[in-house]
Amino acid sequence: MSREQAADSTRSADGAAELMAGIGQQLRAARLAMGMSVREMARRVDVSASFISQLELGKTMPSVGTLYSIASELGVSLDELMRTHQAGFEEESEAAVVPESLAGSSPSPAGTIATSVAAPFGGGHAAPARQARTVSIPRNFGAGPVDHSPVQRADCRQELRIGGAIWGRLTADHDPANDFLHVVYKPGGESCPPDQLIHHRGIEYGFIITGQLHVQVGFAHYDLNPGDSITFDSATPHRLSNPFGRESTSIWLVVGRGGTPVL
Repeated sequence: MSREQAADSTRSADGAAELMAGIGQQLRAARLAMGMSVREMARRVDVSASFISQLELGKTMPSVGTLYSIASELGVSLDELMRTHQAGFEEESEAAVVPESLAGSSPSPAGTIATSVAAPFGGGHAAPARQARTVSIPRNFGAGPVDHSPVQRADCRQELRIGGAIWGRLTADHDPANDFLHVVYKPGGESCPPDQLIHHRGIEYGFIITGQLHVQVGFAHYDLNPGDSITFDSATPHRLSNPFGRESTSIWLVVGRGGTPVL
């Protein structure tokens, strides 16, 4: 590795560390503002208290679904969390790496890093020794002029990218009660680990556009193909994943989630 490449890697690692620390600090502030203990937060989203503590300290990054559930409980908007630290990333590459000092790492394709998560998952289950978690920060996340148009252009969509999952907001502005999302799962991508199903308020409606998507709702499992759709109560523990060989794209609508929109 050249000196310039090493310097770029260090800057990206420092930026990712700052991003995670900032997200953790704001989640902690929101939790304290609600007068909620770490144990109560963990109970509500079915993870361990240790995991919540590690997240608030910026030492681990949850799955996209778990972060969604936590933000929903706290009434926190993820685009606001990300935008707070966007300025420092606008000149960086699209994918930021997670420093080894946070969670031992090894290189993975596309300029990202697969990180090990030291904190245990919910339900008393310990995390695998090297649980892959890729954190990717869109170059222009949260940027762009506000023109109050009802049209959301594809090239400036708010997106959250974690671990092979890309959730993009399809509304031009916040919706106070619902989430309208364009969702992509790359092969191997998932909304949450198999032993950490998520749940939150609302009713979900999903429609598969391309590829296939595996959906678990409670103890039931469904393989969905293009043109298939599904509806279920979001309070039922659920998980979306792509164990197939082709990228999956779908449209999701969460109605009645309440609180601050997540994206």
